[in-house]
Formats: sequence, structure tokens, C-alpha cells
Amino acid sequence: MTSNLAGKLIFHAQRSIRSLKVRECLANLSTRRLPAPARPLTDPASEVIDRLRHEGIAFLPNLPSQLQIDDILSYIEDKQVRNPYKPAQAFPHQTPPNDCHTAHFSAQDILSAPHLLAFANDPQVLEIVSHFLGAKPTISNIGLWWSYPGHDTPEQAQFFHRDVDDLRFIKLFVYLTDVDESAGPHAFVPGSQNSSAFSKMKRYSDDEVAQHFGSDSIHYITGAKGSSFLENTFGLHKGRMPTQKPRLAFQVQYSLHPITAYRYTPQQRAASHAQHDRYINRLYLQP
Repeated sequence: MTSNLAGKLIFHAQRSIRSLKVRECLANLSTRRLPAPARPLTDPASEVIDRLRHEGIAFLPNLPSQLQIDDILSYIEDKQVRNPYKPAQAFPHQTPPNDCHTAHFSAQDILSAPHLLAFANDPQVLEIVSHFLGAKPTISNIGLWWSYPGHDTPEQAQFFHRDVDDLRFIKLFVYLTDVDESAGPHAFVPGSQNSSAFSKMKRYSDDEVAQHFGSDSIHYITGAKGSSFLENTFGLHKGRMPTQKPRLAFQVQYSLHPITAYRYTPQQRAASHAQHDRYINRLYLQP
């Protein structure tokens, strides 16, 4: 087991590699020693992968039904959340502190919630993700969080940035509330995942991004609850700050490796988790 200190050093070492060609070469070398995708690549999945490689984002048929969303909302009704930047105090998700922009549910609550892990293990999603990565994926991060309105200035990930958690990774997003312009839609710059601009790991303003990529380069992803998409978040992206309505989003990161800067505590498998692949879910579920 990698020590936490060694893990952090490995994590920051790969983050320091800014060359896209070097990152791609190292990722290809990594896939040679990892399990191969479990399913052959079909034509529909190949088309999605082409979009991910060229545009960095691909929309999927809605993963959850309205009944499943209702189940999830009912389950989290009495659950508490934490501000990721001030995690000491938990609070009911319906009544955030005035200074709280976003609030996250615990991994334990996410794993215990109905349907969420099934979305993460959807066979079509795993087929696309596996062949995009070039190996059987590892679920290396899961998140369920609220973004709240009522603030004058953005905070942290509400500015444009790149994710650099592994040499190659992809994320699944699922909206669990209706998201219009007033609810803080996710924002992405298509094609930016293939650009070496803004390679320094920091936050960037809308103006900086628009000046480089063009005034029409920023796409805001609105949609009804259930809207689902895959995104290469090495590309420039952010969560737009909500102005009127809160947004609830579910996210899964699939990567080649565990994120060595994190500490994982696998939970006992529930009966509903029995069918999920042990390798893919090993960081969150016990064998």
C-alpha cells in the first residue's frame, strides 16, 4: 500500500507534466499493464468516443428515470452535508450557512443511496469509458453535491480550471435537478482538452478563457433532471455560480489508477452491489 506521503508525491509529480504528448505517451504505457476492457467496442460506443476525443464532451441518454430521481431525493432528505472548504461542521443540506457555495454528501451516503452506484456501473457507460481509457477503469472519485445561489462572487471550482488527477481519466455527470441558466449550469470549452493553453494548474476567469478561445467558446450545459454526459475534464470547465435555484449533481470519475493523494475506505457490499465489477469498484466497495 502506498503511504499517503508517497501518494501525494506521485500525485503532484504527474500533475507537473504539462506536455500533452508526454502525458499521452505515459498513459499508453500504463494501459499495457492494466486489465483490458471487459466488453468489445460497439459502433455506438465508438461514435461517443470520437466525440470525446475531438470535443471533450458527449451527451448520453438520461441514465435515471423520474422515479429513480424521486427515490434518491427521498433518501437524501434527512442527510447532512459538508462544505468541502470548511469540512469541520456538517449541516442539513436544505439550510446551508450563508457563506456556503457548495456542499457535498459523504461517500457512505452516496454508496447507500438507491441507484447511484448502478448509474456509475451502467454497462454502456463502462464500455465507452473502458475504450476511451484503453483499459478497464477504476472508479477513483464519486460525488453528490448541491450548488447554492445567493452569492456575489464565484468560489474555487466556480472558476475555470483543469482537472489533473491522473494521466488519463473521464467523468460522468448526471443532473438530479432541472438546470437552467439560473441554476448554475456546468460550463465547458469544447476542444480545450487538446490545447496546451492554460496549462498552469490555477483558476481562470471567463474573460481569460474567452480572449484565448473566442467569445462563443464557452458552452453552458443546461437540461432537465436526469440529463447525463461524459466529459474529459482535463479540458477547461467550471460550475457556474447559481443565481436563483440550487443544483444537485452526481459525478463519477473513471481513471487508469487510484488517485494517490486520496485516502479510500471501501465499504461493505450491500446486496444491490453484488453484481458490480470488483476491480472497477475496489476503492469504494470491499471484495
